[in-house]
Amino acid sequence: MSGPVHYSLKDSIAVIKMDDGKVNALGPTMQQALGEAIDRADADNAGALVITGNERVFSGGFDLKILTSGEAQPAIDMLRGGFELSYRLLSHPKPVVMACTGHAIAMGAFLLSSGDHRVAAHAYNIQANEVAIGMVIPYAALEIMKLRLTQSAYQQAVGLAKTFFGETALAAGFVDEIVLPEMVVSRAEEAAREFAGLHQHAHAATKLRARADALKAIRAGIDGIEAEFGL
Repeated sequence: MSGPVHYSLKDSIAVIKMDDGKVNALGPTMQQALGEAIDRADADNAGALVITGNERVFSGGFDLKILTSGEAQPAIDMLRGGFELSYRLLSHPKPVVMACTGHAIAMGAFLLSSGDHRVAAHAYNIQANEVAIGMVIPYAALEIMKLRLTQSAYQQAVGLAKTFFGETALAAGFVDEIVLPEMVVSRAEEAAREFAGLHQHAHAATKLRARADALKAIRAGIDGIEAEFGL
């Protein structure tokens, strides 16, 4: 698979690598490529998915050029696409493991939070920086973080744009494991192989039950995003 996303199948594990050579901005092109990679994993009946960043970053978030272009509809469409991607991953029938290979900012942090298991290294910053740069966090993003973070960390993350890393990210609920940088991807793949051995139907059905309220709220945020921004 060419473009900003690279797909491979290893021992029934789909490994999906974001790499645009820069900060893995989650603009329309990256969103489409990720969606196509997930489609391919589904077609391959992969036992689990691993989503990784490049050697520099997991993802720096939405494409700021589109957000600051002054054109409202392309920005709204990009936001909707990002949150649809998170919704798809949070409700995916197979285990989804995130290999956080670098900083995860804004939509990068929301995408990271959409995995079932998240592996990172100590020095990688995870931040919802919207408030720091003058943006109100969309409802869908709030619901994603509310699902995964502790109550205290949620308030600090959304209201204060706090940066989490290492043990603070682990305690907050942004990640589930901290390993050495060179082990992030291999550990994520190892975890994915382990989770692929779960009973697939039981995993899928239980995940949907456990996340039913959150998924409903995220869907409402997606469906109402134009009204939220006055369009």
